[in-house]
Amino acid sequence: MFKKNSPPFFSINENFSVNPLYNEIHGGNILDYGYKSGIIDFSANINPLGLSPKASEILKDFKKLKFFTENYPKNYPELFVNALSFYHGIEKQFICAGAGASELIFNITAKLNPKNVIIAEPSFYEYERAALSKIPESKIFRINTYLSDNFELKEKSLSKLINCINENIGENDAVFIASPSNPAGNITPLLTITAILKKLKEKKAFLILDESFMDFCEDFSAKHLIAGTSLDDKELSGTDKFDNLIIIRSMTKFFAMPGLRIGYAFANPFLTERLSESSIPWKITSLSEQTAYLSVCDEDYVLRSRLLIRELKKDFENKLKKIRFLRIIPGSANFFLIKITDEGLNAENLKNYLLESGILIRNCGGYRGLNDKYFRIAVRKKSENDYLIKQLKKLKI
Repeated sequence: MFKKNSPPFFSINENFSVNPLYNEIHGGNILDYGYKSGIIDFSANINPLGLSPKASEILKDFKKLKFFTENYPKNYPELFVNALSFYHGIEKQFICAGAGASELIFNITAKLNPKNVIIAEPSFYEYERAALSKIPESKIFRINTYLSDNFELKEKSLSKLINCINENIGENDAVFIASPSNPAGNITPLLTITAILKKLKEKKAFLILDESFMDFCEDFSAKHLIAGTSLDDKELSGTDKFDNLIIIRSMTKFFAMPGLRIGYAFANPFLTERLSESSIPWKITSLSEQTAYLSVCDEDYVLRSRLLIRELKKDFENKLKKIRFLRIIPGSANFFLIKITDEGLNAENLKNYLLESGILIRNCGGYRGLNDKYFRIAVRKKSENDYLIKQLKKLKI
């Protein structure tokens, strides 16, 4: 087994209470350790640049903060939606705002009311929770992807998914796919998405495509398949339009806003109208809308983020590959899914070891289709990435 090194340089809040089950479901549990813990959180995949400089100005303006806190927000976040329309080049009737991607997942699932749901695994646990929360009689079909394919939906797993659609899916049923996938970070190609959509259209069923990490690799988004606008991919006609595609996007990851809870969806206007009508009043706060609006409008921040993360990720990956007991799963997002190859070490052991040095990683043993040999880490600032590499090299196994 490994030898423990130095004592922790951070202090844990002894009064906190943790739900063990929920901690297994999600990363980003840094608040459990206290505001002043000093822990570097590699478990949450957030832009290392942090909040947009333009958006940060709101937090420095006490009068604005006081105004947004003391007054009701608007029922409909028009400012944010208009900014998204310009940012994505998609007309605003195809956009619906929500209080984070998770809220949209639950709202969309409740509105569709599917009797049968297919989930490409391993994946975000909230798809299953949403399917079972208000519709407990829903039947879940899980399609496993494989390590040999780097957990990409292709060949064997894709064939199983298509067969499952043919045999089990009916009107208003749903298929959940994340692209980039979570936790592997792989993109599902547009040709694959199109083939699935055509099959689902025959069944009058829906594809719910979670693109929460797509801002890091925007060129691969399937958003144009909703509005029917042109595509650069020469293999696609650019005219295909699918009313049965719903894309979920998040402001949490790329725009570094997990604490403000805001996201949005692309869908055909009939669905976006239904989703907006079913929403509870004032679910998006004024502070959330203003911060999200300024973030989306900060073109310099968007460009710098993509260039920096691409550079940081390449450097980090090259160094991780030199750690002999790690196997890096190739992906397109701002994180790495990693398999531990040494028999004497698992993800929970590694997590506990790194916590002693003030580093928090995501144990992925709770994901369906994975085991206790898998963990996930975000791409962070170079100094933090290098510090993690240093602690990994010290590990005695």
